Amino acid sequence: MKKSNITALYCRLSREDDRLDTSSSIEIQKQLLQRYAGEQNLSNIRYYLDDGYSETNFDRPAFKQLLTDIDNTLIENIVVKDLSRLGRDYLATGYYIEHFFPINNVRFIAVNDQVDTQNRQNDLMPFKNIMNEWYARDISEKIRIAYKTKAINGDFTGPTAPYGYAKDPENRNHLVIEPKQAKEVKEIFELYIAGLTIFRIIKYLKENHVLTPRALTNKETGKYNLPFTIRYPYDWSYKTIQAILSNEEYTGNLISNKHSTISYKNKNLLLNTKEKWIVSKSTHEAIISEETYQKAQAVMLSRYRKKATKNIHLFMGIIRCENVEEH
Repeated sequence: MKKSNITALYCRLSREDDRLDTSSSIEIQKQLLQRYAGEQNLSNIRYYLDDGYSETNFDRPAFKQLLTDIDNTLIENIVVKDLSRLGRDYLATGYYIEHFFPINNVRFIAVNDQVDTQNRQNDLMPFKNIMNEWYARDISEKIRIAYKTKAINGDFTGPTAPYGYAKDPENRNHLVIEPKQAKEVKEIFELYIAGLTIFRIIKYLKENHVLTPRALTNKETGKYNLPFTIRYPYDWSYKTIQAILSNEEYTGNLISNKHSTISYKNKNLLLNTKEKWIVSKSTHEAIISEETYQKAQAVMLSRYRKKATKNIHLFMGIIRCENVEEH
């Protein structure tokens, strides 16, 4: 298949980059790369944009599309602002620049780092990639420390407020009660303590047309505009109700550092042991009392114990029914 002579202008911006370096914005990258392509007579340009994706993870939509287009021999040139825009994992970045792109006859250019694989003057490139990875690790550690400091100070650092609360417009690190949602939270706790199972509570909420958290967010902001959310706006999940009943933050206490990542390269969250949790008392207005919360935990624990206990028959493992289906 003949190449289409596409010059791919690849732009990437992570949330960390956006906070720390306004000169790396997607629009500025696009302008710089378009100007460079024009000066170098690189034709048939196409933008590949990954906005809000980590530099240490190559699982990005636009980059994956770029690799697909390379496999289909559509790409002749790739131009980036600098090596860090491609990535800050020096092993993966080195693999693409020194192995994958060359065997696919793709020219790679990092404008600000003066890297051009066509000219083969890239002796400093491996060292720059290592420095980029060190930078990513350093920034990740600084952000982790900043979040931990905020947590110790009793600041809310989550991306979204728990159902029943909203972020204070005057202080985004403080939670304020959302009255209608808070009423539903109270009712969920009351019904559970009164003896209703989680499945019965789900049925009750559906019958009373109480929107699920996602359906409510979709109605108010347009987010989560998914077929299931739109079609079943009152179908609460077991996991959601269980999470509400287990959330100590409804008592006015802030729980932070419940999760951590394996490393700055792997963003998958792991649940920390309770000893590592950071608990700040009375940081916001409570929706339920401590007594109500503890009652709900006691009910939950008793029900789990009942499920775990099985009736062991005297002849279990000794006598077997000849025709199981009839019994």
